[in-house]
Amino acid sequence: MSNFNEMMNEFTNQMRSEKDMFVVDPINNQRVYVSNAEAILGRPLSKIELKMLMNIQNVDQHSWDRGAEGGLKTGLETFDYAFEGGVQPGLILIAAAPNVGKSAFMLKLAKGMSELNENVYVSYHSLDDANNDLMPRYIANDQRITIGQAKTPKKYEDNPDIMEKRNQGIKNLYRRVETFGMFDSNDATSVEGIEKHIKEIIMSKEQENVRIVICIDSFNDLEVESETFRDNDMKNAYVSKKLKSWSTNYNAVVMCTAHLRKTNGKRPMEDDLKETITLRYEATMVCLLYNEVGIKEENAQIHWLDEDSEGKKPVLEVKFAKNKHSSYKGTKFYEFIPEYSEFIEGTDESNRRYASLIYQT
Repeated sequence: MSNFNEMMNEFTNQMRSEKDMFVVDPINNQRVYVSNAEAILGRPLSKIELKMLMNIQNVDQHSWDRGAEGGLKTGLETFDYAFEGGVQPGLILIAAAPNVGKSAFMLKLAKGMSELNENVYVSYHSLDDANNDLMPRYIANDQRITIGQAKTPKKYEDNPDIMEKRNQGIKNLYRRVETFGMFDSNDATSVEGIEKHIKEIIMSKEQENVRIVICIDSFNDLEVESETFRDNDMKNAYVSKKLKSWSTNYNAVVMCTAHLRKTNGKRPMEDDLKETITLRYEATMVCLLYNEVGIKEENAQIHWLDEDSEGKKPVLEVKFAKNKHSSYKGTKFYEFIPEYSEFIEGTDESNRRYASLIYQT
């Protein structure tokens, strides 16, 4: 009996003590916070203990602020699944060999994040292609017309359906200037220039606490104005750390493409990122892209067929090789329509077929 009484007294004291220490948020009754820091240890907290207390409070606030989805929606549910609900701040690397579709895929993600989320600003920086080439891809994806139709309207001015869709795509670009920006090498090609741009975004939207997404195509073309380097490896290491710092200093999603060394037609592995090993280390997510039609053309085994066109259509394989955002690692499949710069999530049945074909080969 005495043991029971002691347990009840200890429990009562603990409850009384917790009541002195913690209170329930009056707006969110599922959240608690500290009301009396001294009651935690029965004495004033030291400077380092108070710092830890503040860290706990900040992380808890951030966790609740994320909402139920946990991140930014892209419009591709299977991609969002790899983040447990949506893209989160961090350094996300999209790597592939040439002619696979990495730039088109990142543009698709950027466009989706700018349209499907509140209080967001997506800044897309192309260090290779000019806006004259980029914006037609956006319009094509937006309106399901070909990139050529978006790029050369004079050629199709006698086709009212095409003209109507293209004009609607232009109108949508104008409407989305609040949430989406597209910039080429005429605007910024260096880490210093893009970081200055990030600060300008924060200043212009200071009272909105905007969520920032920075997309860079590509990592390999980024320049550095303020430093000189003995070799390219040192430069790449510096740039990698700089990009990672933006994700923490500005709570930003930083997404960039990177070139892979030649893989002789084989599916890429993380080791193929050797030339950018620091980037691989700093990244919170590494997506390795492969598209057999882009590599092997009509000899490709993994493809899909479109009843409206001839030939094999590419399937983009996105392998989540490194993922610090969730426990998911694996491959997702997207049916790629290059002329529309569009990606469509495969059905469960088609995904099983694609996976089976990869296993067989």
